[in-house]
Amino acid sequence: MNWEEYIQMWDNSSIQLVDIRQLVISSGGKQQYDLPVSGFIYIVQGQGTISLDEDIHIFKRFYLLHAGKGSRIRIEAGQDEVTYYYILYRGSMSPKASKEIQHNYDMNNPFQLPYAYQPLAPLNLYRHVDSMYEEWSRRQVFERFHVKIGFYQFVYTLVQQLKLQGVTSKETDMVEEIIQYIHKHYNESISLESLAELWNYSIQYLSKQFKLRTGRSPIEYVIQARMAKAKELMIRTDATAQEIASSVGYSDVFYFTRLFKKQVGMTPGQYKKKMKDSLVDSDSPWEGFVYSMGKQSSSCYVINDNHYQYKTEGDWQMFKGTRSKMVLTLMLCFTIILSACTSGNSSRTNNQGAAGGNSNQSAESTQNVTSSEAKEDTSTRKLSTVMGEVSVPVYPKRVVVDWDLGPVLAVGVTPVGASSTQMNFAKFLKPYLPDTVEDIGLEGSISLEKVLDLSPDIIITWNPAAYESYSKIAPTVVFETSKYSTIQEEITAMGDILGRKEEAEKWNAEFVKRTEAARNKIKNVIPKDAMISIVDYVTVDKFLMVIGNAGERGGRATYDILGLNPTPKVKSDIIDKNEDRIEVSWETVNDYVGDYVIVLKVEGQEPTNLPATWTSLDAVKNNHVIEIEMEKYFAADSFSSLLQAEDIADKITKMAATAK
Repeated sequence: MNWEEYIQMWDNSSIQLVDIRQLVISSGGKQQYDLPVSGFIYIVQGQGTISLDEDIHIFKRFYLLHAGKGSRIRIEAGQDEVTYYYILYRGSMSPKASKEIQHNYDMNNPFQLPYAYQPLAPLNLYRHVDSMYEEWSRRQVFERFHVKIGFYQFVYTLVQQLKLQGVTSKETDMVEEIIQYIHKHYNESISLESLAELWNYSIQYLSKQFKLRTGRSPIEYVIQARMAKAKELMIRTDATAQEIASSVGYSDVFYFTRLFKKQVGMTPGQYKKKMKDSLVDSDSPWEGFVYSMGKQSSSCYVINDNHYQYKTEGDWQMFKGTRSKMVLTLMLCFTIILSACTSGNSSRTNNQGAAGGNSNQSAESTQNVTSSEAKEDTSTRKLSTVMGEVSVPVYPKRVVVDWDLGPVLAVGVTPVGASSTQMNFAKFLKPYLPDTVEDIGLEGSISLEKVLDLSPDIIITWNPAAYESYSKIAPTVVFETSKYSTIQEEITAMGDILGRKEEAEKWNAEFVKRTEAARNKIKNVIPKDAMISIVDYVTVDKFLMVIGNAGERGGRATYDILGLNPTPKVKSDIIDKNEDRIEVSWETVNDYVGDYVIVLKVEGQEPTNLPATWTSLDAVKNNHVIEIEMEKYFAADSFSSLLQAEDIADKITKMAATAK
């Protein structure tokens, strides 16, 4: 690849950023989607495999891949959690480009060019990507415009490294080569000894590296590959068990049968009958294994300017559906038709009342029903919401929530489904969240199929753009926390929505007691007029982020619940302007940091060097620094904020005790 020509084509193109996100895949987890536009994927943590169409790459931390529109991406984590960013964009050649550049573009479109490599200077790229992600997440016009500048800087740094490293295509390593070998020779005799001899490594080293990168041993992988191929032959042919066993490398049909039952949970005959009798067809088991390392997976990715709305037309469709997905789609269509036939006045009104406001029950007999009496009530009532009147169950039993998990739990409701973003990054709620709660996907990538499968009788969402899609599945309420001036109002509203008014009242009464107790705990520990600040210098580059009281990262707990004092600059520049947070330079840090400072920490991420402007602060020199964990303080819901406030009060008390 001539990288000078490559960057020249970028210089003569028009670029539109579509989306930037950060995603996490748990150990052994997987994700797959088709790219609707061109994109970069930058893996910054973890090990595993990533498939670009039919090309499988083994990655470890700091691995970058570029692919064009329509490329199928499949990522599976190994033994460690995987964190990655993706940057999606559209590119088109300027009509004013020279004939030579236009010819190069026609012959080798840079926006469709696939390549993958491990950069020599990964942190330079990481700083660009993380900075772009932070600005993009704010969803403000100026920040998103500025991100485009950062994107060009990212591409320039990337191409510099590609040119320096002489990258033309991703070179395979030992594990990747072994996987490709197994895919071609699964029906032959394969042992650890033969693999070690072929690659000239010790058995111990080869086995350890393979398991570290894939989550299984080489022989386990061989067996799973053979079983995947055997299942495909059972589905697509009339071959006998003996013929299938021989074709996948087993001369003893009885051994093959025992092994198949151990792996699949049924005999070959039972499996074949089940698949034959099933009304739902299956994807190719072999193709599924090749792409997903033997574990079936599918997930949606949705691109939208609001970036949370689910669509299934044209460029927005992310993957080809199997017949099972068609069945779900038909169910969804049936729901729409049925609702249209049975609800003569179901069209949305222009009523802009707040969700959880005054509600009118459909039957007079249910107007004063208590929560305990309503548990067996199957009637409905009308809620006035930002999307108009919505008919909801008087006492919902199957609740799905895509964001505001805390208020739902606070009123005594265990949802059947919730966003994994909240379940993973609202760690204070974990003790209140049983394993029965199903993961409906990451924020921004909610699976409507999963939601439909849970058969909810009400859906709670923060996002008006998702209302139309959700409401085709179940009655949907847009819960806008900005409508409520206090935490008690927020909980009261959720209690009204879910028919748990008594539970909401009890929680609010307990909230007052616990807030008073937390404030009393620190009352005589720090001076009444002391000022406290919250900063994050790990997830930003060359700056530090100062937190207000409107957003996540502990601001609500510190200023609203504990009633601690912000510095004048924090109040004027953030709180009074209703900002979540702002970035400030290290040179001006003294203007924002008060007598005490709360510092957000992220496991595995440390700043390179803290400048003298930080270390010379009175709060730092006096050891008035309280450290909190990002994964516990990411959420800003009412329940999480109360638990955060109690945690901060404990930390302040311990800090004071240590100082003595």
